[in-house]
Amino acid sequence: IQQAKLSSLGKNWNGHFRIHGGMPEFFPVCFTSDSATVMTVDIYIHTRRIGSRMILSVFSPYWIINKTSRVLQYRAEDIHLKHPADYRDIVLFSFKKKNIFSKNKIQLCISTSAWSSSFSLDTVGSYGCVKCSANNMDYLVGVSIKMSSFNLTRIVTFTPFYTIANKSSLELECLPFWPENSSGQLCVRVVGYESSSKPFLFKAPDNGTLLRLEELNGGLLVDVNVSEHSTLISFSDYHEGAAPALIVNHTSWDSLRYKQSGLQEEMELKPKQVCLFAWTDPTKTRKLTWGYSQSFGEHDLLKDECGQFPYNANTQIHWVSFLDGRQRVLLFTDDVALVSKALQVDNQLPGSMFPVVFHPVAPPKSIALDSEPKPFIDISVITRFNEYSKLHLSLSLASGGEASDKGQEMIAIHSLNLLLKSIGATLTDVDDLIFKLAFFQIKYQFYKRDQLMKRVVRHYSEQFLKQMYVLVLGLDVLGNPFGLIRGLSEGVEAFFYEPFQGAVQGPEEFAEGFVIGVRSLLGHTVGGAAGVVSRITGSVGKGLAAITMDKEYQQKRREEMGRQPKDFGDSLAKGGKGLLRGVVGGVTGIITKPVEGAKKEGAAGFFKGIGKGLVGVVARPTGGIVDMASSTFQGIQR
Repeated sequence: IQQAKLSSLGKNWNGHFRIHGGMPEFFPVCFTSDSATVMTVDIYIHTRRIGSRMILSVFSPYWIINKTSRVLQYRAEDIHLKHPADYRDIVLFSFKKKNIFSKNKIQLCISTSAWSSSFSLDTVGSYGCVKCSANNMDYLVGVSIKMSSFNLTRIVTFTPFYTIANKSSLELECLPFWPENSSGQLCVRVVGYESSSKPFLFKAPDNGTLLRLEELNGGLLVDVNVSEHSTLISFSDYHEGAAPALIVNHTSWDSLRYKQSGLQEEMELKPKQVCLFAWTDPTKTRKLTWGYSQSFGEHDLLKDECGQFPYNANTQIHWVSFLDGRQRVLLFTDDVALVSKALQVDNQLPGSMFPVVFHPVAPPKSIALDSEPKPFIDISVITRFNEYSKLHLSLSLASGGEASDKGQEMIAIHSLNLLLKSIGATLTDVDDLIFKLAFFQIKYQFYKRDQLMKRVVRHYSEQFLKQMYVLVLGLDVLGNPFGLIRGLSEGVEAFFYEPFQGAVQGPEEFAEGFVIGVRSLLGHTVGGAAGVVSRITGSVGKGLAAITMDKEYQQKRREEMGRQPKDFGDSLAKGGKGLLRGVVGGVTGIITKPVEGAKKEGAAGFFKGIGKGLVGVVARPTGGIVDMASSTFQGIQR
């Protein structure tokens, strides 16, 4: 008989079991605590036999960790266990069943709430949320289930669904958050100050909202990250670009009036002044309304726009919304040249992942040094002797000089005559004179007619071949056959090369090289073929998503398809989620799309929504099936 001892919940536990040759691989042992109240827990024994030696491993099927700072209770059949709020160590837990691998469910109670619905502790890798109803609120508890490193114990962690994290330099307390009302609004206050910030929404995801702190004459950035099992509310310090807009009144006449749409509080910006703008009430509509003289406008401060309005009979005021680095800028000016420098390059494809291609930024010092004024005249002479040409001259004139364009041209021609005279030639000896306007430079180049024609033919021939390559070998609809051919060639090469390399070293290395070669051949063959089919189905799914005319659905699909799966199982799960999302979204869209359209555009939007709903009920499930196939073949390829 073997006696085992362990410590859990601040108590000592003892158990006995008999060691003999016929012990099963897994069996429970009942441990009893030394407390006044009799408490028992089942701990399991794992039996392994290595030769004539027997190895016994003592383990608990479940470790439970309480991070809620509240008292938790667990109930399953005839088991009732209490988990103290201040106990930071793990709690050992097991079910009163003979089969350790049977389906096991428990109920949860937090503080004084009622018992929750039953949920499983065996779904490793899953995350979820358990609701425990009370008299005046619903407790939401996040559940995370992971497998331990030795693959016998499941680690179950209970956390508050809402957590507040202070990442700022201000004194804010970091603690679990249990909202007691359903308003979904929250305020923050800095320790030592009386007033608090305006409320913000903490149940919806937010990539960063700047909260104004009037007493501190500053602001605090709040970020809300929502997942399936938790919501993290993070506070951080203000950084450049965190404000919704930098408003610039680059005019010399009137003040600019602006406010958040729907609110009464209005602010004023005098001529030649700038200021940062933050939402007065983050829970209301996030649009900026402005007024200048007799003109008015409204912006959501999310996209690039520009326009103009008359100030008087002789003056036009231009406004432009653009990005300067990470900061959104709303500029009002009468300088057309200034407006032209602030228009950025946008992606014209609808629903693109990256709508901004280029935007103006200050050049780094290394480039700025190269932009310093250059000498007025820069002369270089290159002499070539071959069958096509005997002479090549080039003259470059840098801008930035004080002479006029006509004066620069005259000096250039005069310099050319001097150069040609020095080598015994004149301008009349040159058949063609080609003027090439380059950035900040004028270059004169000389070619023979036949040489020029050959260059033109070669240029367009190369461009034709490049376009054909992109069209045939790079098109997703054809599945990128070039990648398949390359993969097959690499696999065949490894199939012969690896065994040959191994044979040079010895018989064992030859066998190992043969295994590597076969694996490489099969891997490239199957993976390449799966990649071809994946690209074809991906293109079809993209087209079906475009047919729905639903930008929000297209954006979510692009984000989900862009996420790389961890393994083949994750690829199947990803495809299944896409199919389910397509079916549910297509069915519910028949009702939701007309309602959404009516809210935005009235009667016209209602009928547009009916069209979107009818198209989506066919296109979304079909697209889900195609995306599931694409994800499956991506998993095979990986």
